[in-house]
Amino acid sequence: MLQRKWYDMREFIAFLEKKKDVITIKDSVDPKWEVNGITRLGLQEHAPAIIFDNVKGANYPLATNLLGTDRRFLWALGIAKWSDFNEEWCRRTQKLLPWRVVKKAPCQEVVLTGKQIDLHKICNITWHQYDGGEFPGTLSVSVTKDPETGVLNAGIYRMGTLSRNTLGWGAPEYTHGRQHYMKYERMGKVMPMAVITGYDPTVFIASCTRTPPDIDEFQLAGALRGEPMDMVKCMTNDIHVPATCEFVFEGIVRPDYRKIEGGFGEYTGYYGEARSNPVFEVQRVTMRKKPIYLGAREQWYPSESALAVGKSSQAVAFDTVRKLVPGVLDMRCDVTYECIVKIDKLFPGHAQQVMDAVWGATYARYKHVIVVDKDIDIWNYDSVHWALSTRVRADRDVNILPRRAGQWLDPAVSLREKGWQTGFGIDATMCNEEYEFWGEKAPRTVDDPEMVAKVEKKWGNKLAWRK
Repeated sequence: MLQRKWYDMREFIAFLEKKKDVITIKDSVDPKWEVNGITRLGLQEHAPAIIFDNVKGANYPLATNLLGTDRRFLWALGIAKWSDFNEEWCRRTQKLLPWRVVKKAPCQEVVLTGKQIDLHKICNITWHQYDGGEFPGTLSVSVTKDPETGVLNAGIYRMGTLSRNTLGWGAPEYTHGRQHYMKYERMGKVMPMAVITGYDPTVFIASCTRTPPDIDEFQLAGALRGEPMDMVKCMTNDIHVPATCEFVFEGIVRPDYRKIEGGFGEYTGYYGEARSNPVFEVQRVTMRKKPIYLGAREQWYPSESALAVGKSSQAVAFDTVRKLVPGVLDMRCDVTYECIVKIDKLFPGHAQQVMDAVWGATYARYKHVIVVDKDIDIWNYDSVHWALSTRVRADRDVNILPRRAGQWLDPAVSLREKGWQTGFGIDATMCNEEYEFWGEKAPRTVDDPEMVAKVEKKWGNKLAWRK
């Protein structure tokens, strides 16, 4: 059994050290360009996680690229391979685990108040060349509470530094954290909020997941790790946070108050525009002794967002769609709007019903949906592209649905159309019903499984390229 329960981020880093999959850079690095450049190279080359011990101007070390490779993401959950991921996620999360409250917590060992608080000295990184400034909020989790139900929400939204104790809060309107704020704003009340960073990796993954409303992501994290989360009440409000995270920022978001924040290099691989966003006012910082800040460079795959947001939301979407439509076998999604579904095709229109379920019932707002047969390996793009090339007739199999709800950061949509998208679905399954209508048989694939099995049995361990 692979490990899936982590006491904290430090235990996971220690695990990576044993795997020789983390490096520490002790030399002084410039927060304006060196952290950005080194992290970018590390992501592109599937390198180890990186800890910067000495960031100029900052008082604390910085960890990056923590889950920036497939192997580290799967290790964090104790899962061996992607083909097991969706089913294992669904198995673990059938029942969420309520968290338990502790009175004393490592995250409250050190307390900063008043003028002791200076965000510039905690994390001062410019993650991309043309960012509008420092962005400590790339992996910072915003924890809010629904004022009507009391349910906690944990979500990761961009947060740029505005002053020594204020951050722009970039939660789009369709996110649950922003919807909590909208409720407070309608009541004319200040919203209490906590922002955490440096947490165990299951909190990281759960907080990225695009879940249905009223799901407490800390209960989801407990289910993923197989043990309830230990949570502690904040010192200035009644929000609870993971007891072993490195930093907790306690504060408020005032109603009807906005400031321009950004632009910023987003997970799409493109710069997002500067926006007028609500402002998070930090009133207290609590932290561990000798804390480590956790940050990320947003970009295309590979990146931590592509894995943590894309794959966790994929598992939730898979669970939703297979409950609605029979014959759904597996699903592969990325954070930038693509969804590939493998089905055991049961009836004419099956693929189109799957597309409708993806667009209408999931929370990740996928733009492109490709449906393939059960003989296609969706974890191998060459296999998917082969299906697209050989099983698709565009006038029959391509579906275009205009004016669908979309994601704000889609770079294919102009500013005036933000929040909308056009659905593009491809039925890449074999058109068996047409062959049958004309009394014909669909072409057989040249898979030759019996021959392959015989070769594997006799030669599998003797082939040079496998050694």
